[in-house]
Amino acid sequence: MRAAVLTRPGGPGAVTVIDLQRPRPAADEVLVEVAACGVCGHDQADRTGLLTVPLPAVLGHEVAGTVVEAGPAVRRFAVGDPVATKQFSTCGYCGPCTSGEELRCAQRSFTYGGFAEYVVLRESALLAVPPGVPLAEAAVVACAVGTGLQALRRIARVRAGETVLVTGAGGGLGLHAVQVARALGARVVALTGDVGKAGRLRSLGADHVLTMGDQTWQDVLDATEGHGADVVLDNTGHPAVFRQAFRALAHAGRYVLTGQVGGEPLRVHPAFVFAKEAVITGSGSTSMSAFSDAMDMVADARVRPVLAAYPLDDAVRAFTDLDERRVVGRAVLVPGAHAPHENRGER
Repeated sequence: MRAAVLTRPGGPGAVTVIDLQRPRPAADEVLVEVAACGVCGHDQADRTGLLTVPLPAVLGHEVAGTVVEAGPAVRRFAVGDPVATKQFSTCGYCGPCTSGEELRCAQRSFTYGGFAEYVVLRESALLAVPPGVPLAEAAVVACAVGTGLQALRRIARVRAGETVLVTGAGGGLGLHAVQVARALGARVVALTGDVGKAGRLRSLGADHVLTMGDQTWQDVLDATEGHGADVVLDNTGHPAVFRQAFRALAHAGRYVLTGQVGGEPLRVHPAFVFAKEAVITGSGSTSMSAFSDAMDMVADARVRPVLAAYPLDDAVRAFTDLDERRVVGRAVLVPGAHAPHENRGER
């Protein structure tokens, strides 16, 4: 099978597409023929060495495809089933797993292997893809859509009518978080570094689109009649963005970090936090409940995945375009057996 293999930390050229032996599933795993696999910031962090992954490695955790073989302990899926995976697999039987808090499972294991024609995936990470949802869209649901839903609903506990400021709004997380926030009934302020994405952001539900600058905090206040953002969903973790967005946070607001685009730490004076009675927190993944609800949002078109598809053999180009911020929405790698889709956003 063909696979994009990370051989060393570095730039896009650190990924090489080669032939590997097709994997075999363990008892609680299925072998999936990959239809599409998303490429996100976590993959970039793995590639550059910001995160540590044993090398050589086949990255890729946003997978959708068709089951072609099932291990003997698999109960929920059979050959021919269309499936998608979330970012982590878990044991399925510990206290956190059985109480809906599986992200706290001590045996939680990150999903890898999607940048290939075939991948083995644990049953506990899988969700059936409903009829009418294209597999390329299903691939990005857990990460690109579910991450925002988990952060806004479970962590920020956003309420209808509140204002949500989404940073990095033109990226793969941001474009979908804008739609999720809108679907939850929030008023949405989208913050982007690319003014050329303003029209797309408005079409996806943003009430206001702002570009980064030294007075962005004031722009947010102006857009909210001086109130500020009740919730900031920060997909960048960048110090310059944090300075502006935190200043724009409303009193008793919730600041939720979901991503980091560089290695520089954030700095904040404690006085600014307690004066606002602010909550600064994070949301790191997607529960199965959020994954399922995110898939429902896509199935009924409350959220429209925005994709830029690349053949698997063009993995280096996909990473290059991501690094240079040329991708609108989420990049997906499509193996040769499946025809690539154009940029999407509507069905």
